[in-house]
Amino acid sequence: MMLRHCRPGGKSSAVRLARSLARQGVVAGKQQCRTLATGKTPGKRRGRWRVIAYGLLAAGSLAVVGSAAVEKRRKDNLRSLEKSWDEKVKGKKKLVILGSGWGAMSLLRQLDPGLYDVHVVSPRNYFLFTPLLPSVTVGTVEARSIAAPIRKLMQRSHGNLANYYEAECVSIDVQKKTIRCQDTSGVVGAVSSFDLPFDQLVIAVGAQTTTFNTPGVEKYAHFIKEIPDAQAIRTRIMDNIETAFLPGQTAEEQRRLLHTVVVGGGPTGVEFAAELRDFLLEDLAKLYPSIAGKLAISVVQSRGHILNAYDSEIGKYTESEFEKHRSKINIISDSRVVEVCEKSLTIYDKKSKSKLPVDYGLCIWSAGNAPQQLVQDLAKGIPEQTNRHGLVTDDYMRVKGARCVYALGDCQTNDTAVLTAQAEKLFKEADVNGDGHLSLAEFNALMEKAQKMYPHVNVFFATAKEAVGEGSVFDVADKNKDNKLDFAEFQQLLKKVDSELTSLPATAAVANQQGVFLGSLLNQLAAPSTALDVNPAMTGCPPFQYRYMGSFAYVGDNKAVLQVPVFGTMKGWWTMLLWRAFYFSSLSSWRTRFLVGSDWAKAYILGRDTSRL
Repeated sequence: MMLRHCRPGGKSSAVRLARSLARQGVVAGKQQCRTLATGKTPGKRRGRWRVIAYGLLAAGSLAVVGSAAVEKRRKDNLRSLEKSWDEKVKGKKKLVILGSGWGAMSLLRQLDPGLYDVHVVSPRNYFLFTPLLPSVTVGTVEARSIAAPIRKLMQRSHGNLANYYEAECVSIDVQKKTIRCQDTSGVVGAVSSFDLPFDQLVIAVGAQTTTFNTPGVEKYAHFIKEIPDAQAIRTRIMDNIETAFLPGQTAEEQRRLLHTVVVGGGPTGVEFAAELRDFLLEDLAKLYPSIAGKLAISVVQSRGHILNAYDSEIGKYTESEFEKHRSKINIISDSRVVEVCEKSLTIYDKKSKSKLPVDYGLCIWSAGNAPQQLVQDLAKGIPEQTNRHGLVTDDYMRVKGARCVYALGDCQTNDTAVLTAQAEKLFKEADVNGDGHLSLAEFNALMEKAQKMYPHVNVFFATAKEAVGEGSVFDVADKNKDNKLDFAEFQQLLKKVDSELTSLPATAAVANQQGVFLGSLLNQLAAPSTALDVNPAMTGCPPFQYRYMGSFAYVGDNKAVLQVPVFGTMKGWWTMLLWRAFYFSSLSSWRTRFLVGSDWAKAYILGRDTSRL
């Protein structure tokens, strides 16, 4: 019988069965030993993890179902509004929004659909996530990953109840309540300009980079404001490197071509310099080893430290990080650029009062903001507009001297005496010993508190912590030179601070909060019975108050810095993880989140693309 079950050259089924049973016994023995050693059976352990996995899967499924239900309800509401919109639009106030940046988009998201006849005018038909723009210049992130089509964003929050026009507003007639728009695209049709009337106008056109009338800046320097700017910088970087690599190129010309000068030590300039250094060390040095040692970056800063609007500890940490590695970033502080030529620029040293010529291959200019031409033209026609930084508004974003016109973001400022209004309160809190005067120690303690409450005063108080001496803030305020400040001297100092500062920093966070505030305000003023120029204070609306949540800056080498009011300063590689997590969550859609996350992973695993496209 056994022979009939044997294959030629094989093993009998009985032998195979015996060995199988033996193996099972060994496995069972191992499981028994593991149970005796740990007191837990493998089955129970697998069961526990199975329960956790099923729980997470159920929670995720509920979140998806809930999100889908909310989205369906929102779309149903929009459809019901759209069906009767043609009949209702005649009685709605016409709201015109200029711009497609942070302020305009946060306003649209906050504005309830169907309350206004909404029209958006902007020459840029996408929303740009500007904090990641420096990453685009070196290919860490691709340009389209941080751009979201404005029509999709509008449709998500307003369906088909809002209109968008790709045009540029060239003039505003406040008296007639109309704007003149011009088609600035490459395609010109039979109609290239049009007038648009409004009941309420929101100006959120941002700002342009200021050149301080420095000769040659507009012709030879590169700005970092828009996607075309970042793409032009990326192309110029690769052009310089490939040109420097040509046979016979002199060492002197190679050093010039491979030298990048960044003018401006603020967050934009610092982050670009950090991204460029990472690009040089992680990618270009491997591809161009013969010229890698000649790659150089310099940052020109008009004040004593870079990131001077942050805590001084952050500035010093960033400078120390820039000094590391063989391709260190050279910081030229207390200096300003007075002229830019095609291949060189002139730097003026404030301390030595001397001028120094510097050769460069690429010059990046990120030295502050100036109002757009539209804002300048509008301000000239309004007597109340006397601030050169932007349109002066009240605490409700209303432009002074212009009925039914609002402004927010980088094109807006206000002259509210933020510190002067609290002079008496601040003085009493600082006067610890109650002698009616502030000593240097009491004054410095107050400045520490003021910088946390009003971070935009950091620049002015940069020298407030210095010892008493000629030219210091404390010395200038101490009129009678008794080494202490009375209330009158303290009040005059606060007036000077308020007069010299634009009210809020020109950041995306400020514009976003202003847009949310104005959207909520317009929701309350949308009733047809409400007068167009009603004072919001009379309706019980609270004024706008900026809440400082913190500031990030990437400093290179997978490290970042963070300043928050509660926890103070943070820095290091784990802060970079917070930086990326915060920006990832702040992106406008899941599409952009997926694209940016993919770009980060691609750059880390495969390196940045060095193609010149």
